[in-house]
Amino acid sequence: MEDAALSLNREGEAGADPISPFGKQGSNSGSDWTRIRIARIEDLSDAVLGAGLEAVQMSSAPVTGSLAFADHDGLLFSTGLIGGRVALRGPLSETMVTLGIGVRLAGGTRHWLKEVTTGDCGIFMPGDEHDALYTPGSIYASVTLSFERLEAFAEDRGLTLNLRSLGGSGVHARRLPAGAVNRLGKQFEALHAGRQTYGSGNAVLGYRFLDTFIEHLGRRPRTLVGGLNPRGYARIVARARDFIIENLDRPLRIDEIARSASASRRSLYRAFNEVLDETPHSYVRKLRLHRIRSDLALDAERACTIAVISNRWGISELGRLSGWYRELFGERPSETLAQYRRKAGITS
Repeated sequence: MEDAALSLNREGEAGADPISPFGKQGSNSGSDWTRIRIARIEDLSDAVLGAGLEAVQMSSAPVTGSLAFADHDGLLFSTGLIGGRVALRGPLSETMVTLGIGVRLAGGTRHWLKEVTTGDCGIFMPGDEHDALYTPGSIYASVTLSFERLEAFAEDRGLTLNLRSLGGSGVHARRLPAGAVNRLGKQFEALHAGRQTYGSGNAVLGYRFLDTFIEHLGRRPRTLVGGLNPRGYARIVARARDFIIENLDRPLRIDEIARSASASRRSLYRAFNEVLDETPHSYVRKLRLHRIRSDLALDAERACTIAVISNRWGISELGRLSGWYRELFGERPSETLAQYRRKAGITS
């Protein structure tokens, strides 16, 4: 994957393929989802963008629902809400891998003639036959991309997800946890309903889907026996940490952090993992959460809203901020702000 696509950026800022340190990637420019209504069975030949599947109507009731697509920087995102009982067969791509999740699968849905359920993850290798039977009310989501891009996305998150770990075409043994699939489900349901929610009108939702898949099936790189260099790793982390702290108020890129530490990107991840038990992403996130907490305590900042302060440090989605903040500090940002206001004698 190109270096430009591996940035630790503030959410929503312009730039090539910005990725925040909080696990979300996307650009709002030129990346809107295209949503179409399913009016006849032939519409499902493109149930995955560009696949050209054989679609067979299995019930006399009309086939309804909707399809939505986003093509962003070589990543093909597809999702479908199926309002009939239909069978789909054929390769999803001749040259790229497709990753899919059953976002909401109705009873009786099958892949390769085996019943699947909500949260199941499918892997479809290039040229391999996709064989599915969907029942009414099912929602799926998928992304089609090259192996190189998949490995790079995983590496950028400090994880390994490659051809061997995917294990070939089929339904993966590890089902997505209920919490993660419910979050995705609400957003894809909103997309198919035509409601604009954060991440449903642009490629951010697609990248969030890809992040969820990678974080679920990826693993931390194995440390090579005899390859540890604690002193060298400590030097890398020290240099990188100084650079991050000095530049925390601006977008940061993985490659420039690695350069500041005189290390390769891979060595940077290994050093952070070995010394801090963190990825560079999680370390930057925690520092920015601390900056937000500090700003909430300042007299000059207390009149500002939490949204203004969090945006200043690159977090634009208050729901995610609240979750990360509570996980780190044991309380919500609003609770921190209320405590400081009480100490200052501010009652409104």
